[in-house]
Amino acid sequence: WRVLDPIAAVVVSFFIMKVSIRLLIPCVDELLEKSLPVEVENQIQETILSFPGVSSPHHLRTRRIGSYCAIEVHVRMDGKISLEEAHRTATEIENKLKEMFGRGTHVGIHVEPLK
Repeated sequence: WRVLDPIAAVVVSFFIMKVSIRLLIPCVDELLEKSLPVEVENQIQETILSFPGVSSPHHLRTRRIGSYCAIEVHVRMDGKISLEEAHRTATEIENKLKEMFGRGTHVGIHVEPLK
C-alpha cells in the first residue's frame, strides 16, 4: 500500500500539467496576437464582398483583443465614385462587422481604386 500514494501523486500531477497547458495555450496565442481561425477570416471576406461595388479584399489582418476582435483590411472600389460614397460604403462594412463580432471590435478599412 505504501507504493500507491506516490503513484497517485504522479498521476494527479500529470492531470494538473495537462489542464494547465490547455489553459496556457489560448493565453499565449492572444499575447502573440495570433490570427483568427481561417473559417472566421473567410466569413469576414464573404461579408465584405456582399456589399455592392466592393471587390478584392486583401491584406486582411485579424487578431483577438480580449473578448473582441481587431480587423484590418484593404478593399477596392471604383475610383470614379465620390469620396463620400466610398466612405459611406466603408462605414456600412464596419458597422456590419461590428454587428457580427461585437461593438468593441476595431475595424480598419483602407479603400483603394480598382486597377
